Amino acid sequence: MEKEKKVKEPKAPKAPKVKKSKYPEGYIGRPKPMKTKTFEFHKPTAKFWVGFGFTLAVIGFLTYIVIRLIQVGNAVQPPLEYYEAEKIADTYTLENNYLKFEMNGKTTTFTVLQKNTGKVWYSNPQGAKTDKLALVKEKNNMMSTLLVKYSTENGSDDTYDTYTNSVQRNFYNIVKKGNEITVNYTVGQMDREYIFPLIMYQDEFDKWTEGLTKSQTSAVGRAYHKYNKSSFKGSELSDMLEKYPGMEDQNLYLVFENVQTHVKVQMEELFAKQGFTYEDYLKNKELYKESNIKEVPAFNVSITYKLDGNNLVVNVPFNEISYRLKYPITQLSVLPYFGAAGPDDEGYMLIPEGGGSIINFNNGKTKQNGYYADCYGWDYAMERKAVITETRAAYPVFGISYPDSSVLSVIEKGAEYAGITAEIAGKLGSYNYIRADYKMLHREQYEVTARSQSAQFVYEAQLPQEEYIQQAFTFVDSGSYVDMAKAYRNKLFAGAKKQNVQNVPVAVEIVGAIEKKQQIAGMPKVRPYKLTSYKDAGKIINEIDELGIKDVNYKLSGFVNGGIRQKFMNKINFIKVLGGKSDFKKMLKSVEETSGKLYLDGAVQTAYRSNIFDGFFSYRDAARFVSDELCELSEYTPIWYGKDPERDNYYLLNNKNRIKGAEKFLKSASKMKLDGVSFRDNGNLLSSDFNDRALLTRAQETANQIAKFDEAAEKGLAIMINGGNDYAVTKADFVTNMPLHGNQYAIIDGIVPFYQIALHGYVNYAGSPINLAYEKDQILLESAEAGAGLQFSFINASERDLQETNYTEYYASNFDEWKEKLSEVYEEYNSKMSPVMNSLIKNHEYVSDNVTKTTYENGYVVYVNFSYKNYITPSGKFIPEREYRVMKVED
Repeated sequence: MEKEKKVKEPKAPKAPKVKKSKYPEGYIGRPKPMKTKTFEFHKPTAKFWVGFGFTLAVIGFLTYIVIRLIQVGNAVQPPLEYYEAEKIADTYTLENNYLKFEMNGKTTTFTVLQKNTGKVWYSNPQGAKTDKLALVKEKNNMMSTLLVKYSTENGSDDTYDTYTNSVQRNFYNIVKKGNEITVNYTVGQMDREYIFPLIMYQDEFDKWTEGLTKSQTSAVGRAYHKYNKSSFKGSELSDMLEKYPGMEDQNLYLVFENVQTHVKVQMEELFAKQGFTYEDYLKNKELYKESNIKEVPAFNVSITYKLDGNNLVVNVPFNEISYRLKYPITQLSVLPYFGAAGPDDEGYMLIPEGGGSIINFNNGKTKQNGYYADCYGWDYAMERKAVITETRAAYPVFGISYPDSSVLSVIEKGAEYAGITAEIAGKLGSYNYIRADYKMLHREQYEVTARSQSAQFVYEAQLPQEEYIQQAFTFVDSGSYVDMAKAYRNKLFAGAKKQNVQNVPVAVEIVGAIEKKQQIAGMPKVRPYKLTSYKDAGKIINEIDELGIKDVNYKLSGFVNGGIRQKFMNKINFIKVLGGKSDFKKMLKSVEETSGKLYLDGAVQTAYRSNIFDGFFSYRDAARFVSDELCELSEYTPIWYGKDPERDNYYLLNNKNRIKGAEKFLKSASKMKLDGVSFRDNGNLLSSDFNDRALLTRAQETANQIAKFDEAAEKGLAIMINGGNDYAVTKADFVTNMPLHGNQYAIIDGIVPFYQIALHGYVNYAGSPINLAYEKDQILLESAEAGAGLQFSFINASERDLQETNYTEYYASNFDEWKEKLSEVYEEYNSKMSPVMNSLIKNHEYVSDNVTKTTYENGYVVYVNFSYKNYITPSGKFIPEREYRVMKVED
C-alpha cells in the first residue's frame, strides 16, 4: 500500500491582473478547463437539517407501512373450526315467573312470552319470507339473529346474515346449560371442510395408514391421485417439482378434486382414528398448492340467552369471535329485528336523541334518512374528513312500544362500541325496526404511494379479548315511555339516595381567557386574552350572591393553562394576564362568605397549542390512530363541514397522560381547597388509543374515567361534567350542557324527556346557558318540561373584545348587561319550579300537539306550552303561549 503523501498547503495566490478582453461583450466562446480546488467543509444549514429530518420521517413512515404489511401477511391465522348442527332439538325453553323463552332449534329464532300482558315478542318478523317490498337480501337479514359485516384490505364491505350463511348450511349448534342457551354460529359461504390430508408424500401415506386394514388402506388410496416424476414431462414436471419438491424422491398423493361427500366423511373418520387433528389439517392445507380450494370469508360468533326477572339478557363474548385475517369483521348487529313492527301495527320506537325522541311506526317518511347515533359520541381516535352533525347518545338505550306492552333495551356491556339504528317501514322492507350495531375491528385508510389509485386499509390487530357485549331487554307491562324511563331509573340508581335541594340548581360559567392573535413586539402571536380576570371573577360571584341567588355552582372556565382551549395539563399553570396565582388565591379568599361552590374547569384528554416547552412531545404524548399516525385533530367549519384551515389543530392524549393530567388536576384543586372540579371532557368525550404498544379501548377509558370520579370524591371534591354520559351521571353532582331536545331530525315524530325522567331527583342537571341560547324562552320551556336547573355563562369584557376570535358564542355574556335579567329569570323560575326539585317524575304526556304535562310524585304538575296559541287545561287553567305553569294536581 502506498504511503499517503503529505500535501503542502498552497500559498494564497496573487490577485490577477485584469486584462481587457479581445472579444465583444456577451461573447460566449469555448470555455477553458476548470482548475481543481481543495474540498472545504461547510456547516449544515437549518434548511439542510429540515430536509434531512423530513427524509428520515418519510423513510420511517414507509418502513412502518412495510412492517405492518409484513405483519399482516405473516400473522398467525387463528384456527376457525366449524360449528355443525348435530343433535339439534326442535325446541329449547327457558322460563321464570315473568317470561317464557322458546327457541326453534331448526332456525334459532325465538319468541318471548310476557306473562303479565300475554304479549308475544318475536326475534324476527313472522312475514319476512313473504314481504313483497323487501329484496331477497333484506328478507334474509330479517330472518337472522345476527348480522356480520366484514371488509377486505382494500376496504370493500359486505354483510353476512346468519339465516343463509349459517342456519341453512347447518353450520351452527345449540347448547343449553342450566338457565342459559348458547347458539354457536359459523357464518360464511364456505363448503364443509373435512379434516383429512389434502396432500401426502409416500412416508406420510405410510405413517397415516399404518394399522389400517387392507380394505381401509385401499379406500384411502382411491381418494388420491398418485404421482411421481415419471408422471410428468418437460415444463409440467418443473412446475410440479416447484410446487411439491418432495416429489423428487417420493411418491406424491393429491386428493381428487371431485371426491364425493361420502368419501370425505369416510376419510375424516379414518384419519381421526389415526390421530389426525385440526392443527395437522391447517399445516397440511398450507402445503396444498392447487387452486381448487378458495379461502372465503368465515366467522364464528356465539350468542347466549338467559332470563333474569323480567329481563332477557343477551351476551356475545369477544373472545368467542373468530375471523380470517383477510376478511376482518368490522360490525356486528345483535338481534337486528327483535320486536319489529309490521305495516299495520301501532306504536313507536324510542331513540336516545337528546333527552329522548320517538319515531312512530309506519309514519310514511320514507324519503327521510333513517336514524343513527353513536353511543357516547364519536371516538376521536378515528379519523373523519367532515362533520355535518354530531350524532351522540349519552345513554345506550332504545325502546319498542306497542299499546299494551313495551320493551326497553339497555346495553350494559360494550356500549362504548355501539350505535343505535332505527328505520321505518316502506324503505327496505315492510317492517319498522330498531337495533344496536357494534363496531368491531377499527380501521384507517392510508396511501402507499401518490401513484396508487386503490385504497388501502390497516385494521386493529385483534378484538379486545377481555370484553363482551351484554344487552338486556326489559319487558314493561305498558306502552308508556315513562314506565320505560322508570325501569331505566331503577337500573341506574339501584340503592342510591335521592338528593335534597332547597332551590333550583344553578350553574354559572365564568370565562377567564381565550386564545387570540395579538401583536407582540410587532409580531402576530397567539396568546391568552383576558375576558375576566381573577379579581373580576370574585366581584361577579359576590354580586350574584348579593342578588339573593344562593347555592350557585360556579364553573371557572379558561382559568388555567392558557384559556378555554387548554394546553397540555402536565401541571396547573395560572394565567398571567388574569392576575397569576396570587390573584387567584385572593379571589378564593374574597368569596369565602358566599354560598356558592367553585369548580375549576379543566380538560385532561386533549392538548392545544402545546410544545416541548410545555412538557408536550407529540410523538411521545399523543394517542394514535389505527394507522399509527398521531391523533392530530381538527376543528370543523359549519359552512362546508370539512376541516377548518383557519383553526389550530390539537392533539388527543394517550392513556398515560390522560391519567396523569387528571391526577394533577385533582391534586391542585384539592390543594387550593376548591369545592370541586369541572371535567370539560371526562363524562362526555370517550376515545380510544390504537397505539399497538399501549392499546386503550373505549371500555378501558370508561373505567379510567370512573376511577378518577371516585378519586375526586375521596378527596372531598364535588364533580361537574358536560353532556352526561350515563356511566358518569351517577358520580356527578351537577351535569351542564345536557341536551334536552337534541337534533330534531325529520324522521322524528315527537320529543320526550326520557333521560330526565330517569335522572330527576337523583342528579342536578341543566341545559345550555340561557343567555347564549338562540332563543332564551325555548331553553326555559325545555328546562321546565324536564325539571332541569338553569345555566348561565358570563364574562367581564365587552362583546367588542370577541371580534376577530373564534368565540362569537359569548357575544351575549357580558355580566353587567345581564345582571338584572339573571335575577329576573332566576327568581321567576325558582319560585315556580323549586317545589318539584326533590320529587321524582311520575308521568309525562302531551295534552295537545305542543303542550306537555309533567306530573311529579309530590302532587305537582308542570304545564309547558311550546305553541304560539294559548291553552286552557281541562279544569280551566290558562297557559299562555310560550309559557309554563306549575300547580297542584287537578281534581
